[in-house]
Amino acid sequence: MSQDLYEILGVSRGATDEEIKKAFRQQARKYHPDNKETGNEEQFKELSQAYEILSDAQKRAIYDQYGMSGLKGSGNASDFGFNDLGDIFSQFFGAQTGRRTNGPERGSDLRYDLEIEFLEAINGCSKQISINPQEDCIPCKGTGAKPGSNLKTCKTCGGAGEVRRVAESFFGHVTQIATCPTCQGSGNIVEQPCTECNGKGQKRSKKTIDVKVPCGIDDGARLRWGGKGEAGKKGGPPGDLYVMISIKEHEIFSREGLNIFTQEIISFSQAALGGKIKTETTEGEKDLTIPAGIQSGTVLKIAGLGVPKLNNAARRGDQIVEIIVETPSKLTSEEKKLFEELSKLEKAKPENKKKFGIF
Repeated sequence: MSQDLYEILGVSRGATDEEIKKAFRQQARKYHPDNKETGNEEQFKELSQAYEILSDAQKRAIYDQYGMSGLKGSGNASDFGFNDLGDIFSQFFGAQTGRRTNGPERGSDLRYDLEIEFLEAINGCSKQISINPQEDCIPCKGTGAKPGSNLKTCKTCGGAGEVRRVAESFFGHVTQIATCPTCQGSGNIVEQPCTECNGKGQKRSKKTIDVKVPCGIDDGARLRWGGKGEAGKKGGPPGDLYVMISIKEHEIFSREGLNIFTQEIISFSQAALGGKIKTETTEGEKDLTIPAGIQSGTVLKIAGLGVPKLNNAARRGDQIVEIIVETPSKLTSEEKKLFEELSKLEKAKPENKKKFGIF
């Protein structure tokens, strides 16, 4: 560990024991591997080692004077296995890392990646998706045993589903808890496996689910359906289904927050004279008024035709239209004559004589 222990915990070198304890408590909850959102095993190991040293007055004094090399030289620091961290975590949160029991277990969550069209995201849509969650085997009712046969208590763990051993570690005597290798944590041995699930107690099923995507949803959003994930084990609750939304790019529309952006190309004459044009919106074609003398790059706003606010469709952003004045690359003879006449008129204006070098 090369990083400073105080930096790992996020405290100053003059931190009190209580401040060190509080900092560890806050970060341990965040990085504990059981935290599905932010869990990080390596960071949790570093936090635990930093706390173990800085919470011990003797070890902290050695570290402050000599760093980690001083602790290693005195035999007070060593590598440790992840299961050794259980005692530290249990003193704060009443749990032991790595512990598994033969009681009910919550099912795993499922993820489904759903790609939708740009306009479907704006207006909302319904989609049917197919998932294949694990479910309890019906014939054996999730036991894994052939119907009519019995389960035997595992002799290795005595039905506990876990085995314990005391080991020497960086923390001293530490009780390590691991899943029983014989029964895989169930506490029971299946002598006659169910032929339907091959003794696993669960099997894959196929389900079709109607997913309602709300209007205004953004790219990268996550929708949750509680209880639609994997079935729990031994009567435990099922996990959840998470649908991750990705949105295809649109050929003319783009989005930023609640606003929709697009472009309209107009001619020189339209830019000079102004008027009304038709422009595409997410609700079809709408009239857009072009002010006379508009310059290329000017943006016009169509209020209320942007993206509906998620969970509040009555509030919408705007559509922003960038005006591009197109320079003609080819002219007919008639057009050329008209532009030449226009050029003469422009040069004849008193305010333009100096501009065009006419004195």
